[in-house]
Amino acid sequence: METGIDEGFLGRVYRTSAFLWAIGTLVSWNLGGLPAAAGWTVGSALSIGVLRGFEQLANRYFVPGSKYSRRDFARFSAAKLPIILLVLVGLVLIGGRSFEAIAAFCAGVILTQAVIVLKALGILIVRR
Repeated sequence: METGIDEGFLGRVYRTSAFLWAIGTLVSWNLGGLPAAAGWTVGSALSIGVLRGFEQLANRYFVPGSKYSRRDFARFSAAKLPIILLVLVGLVLIGGRSFEAIAAFCAGVILTQAVIVLKALGILIVRR
């Protein structure tokens, strides 16, 4: 078992996030019905998508000898904004004014950040 931040760390974050997404979907469905489950799913998808975008950004543009220019970086960054806007519009259309949908969306947005922090804390504990 890997116990450090290495090449496979983000892959483990994706797997753990997928597992927690499934559990969170069941919990949010139980607590708030379809709007809450949709909010959780949209928030989780946005969170994982942003992490994946940052991963691609780092792998493409911030490695020595990269063939991509600053203009390509600006295009990539600008292309993400309409996608995020569409995700948020979709949430509003699905959830409407449901408090449960908004709360579940916010919880879903912090999913990958929480997984990263908890995995990092686990690494620190194991190393002691």
